[in-house]
Amino acid sequence: MTQVIIGNVIALVASIIMVYTGYIKIKEKIILWQTVQIGLSVVSNIVLGGITGAIINALSCVRNILCYKDKLGKKEKAVLIALSIGLSIAFNNIGWIGILPVVSTVLYILFMDIKNVRLFKYLTITTMILWMSYDFYIKCYVAGTFDCLCLIANVIALIQLRMKGVKKNENIPEG
Repeated sequence: MTQVIIGNVIALVASIIMVYTGYIKIKEKIILWQTVQIGLSVVSNIVLGGITGAIINALSCVRNILCYKDKLGKKEKAVLIALSIGLSIAFNNIGWIGILPVVSTVLYILFMDIKNVRLFKYLTITTMILWMSYDFYIKCYVAGTFDCLCLIANVIALIQLRMKGVKKNENIPEG
């Protein structure tokens, strides 16, 4: 029980930092705080026994840094996908549920360059459903709740886009 509490406290700090990064306007600071947030998520996953989540979060940190440095090309994406799949299969300790973070990250890496706002929202919703299921399974209730809130926010955004008449093929606005 102490392990669950510690893991969730760490996840709470990580989740607060995740929300905080939404308010930051300077890209360098966003990357710095996202790196801290992902690092805390790695620790939380390890404490709660979610090894595949820890692996995927660590690789997501690498992905973010490569993306920030504008060095995330097809080759780098392929390497990250291969590492995600290979390491997760090798270290998965919780059966099929341990594969959910892998599926989430592979989908995200493959489609993260989508410019279509609606499709990007669907991508985010899909990845949040996978992470939410995983987080609740490993008893990371805080992260699962934040995943759920993110999912709800994206569904609301989709509804608002439809109400504003944004076309299905419109791109994400710059800035």
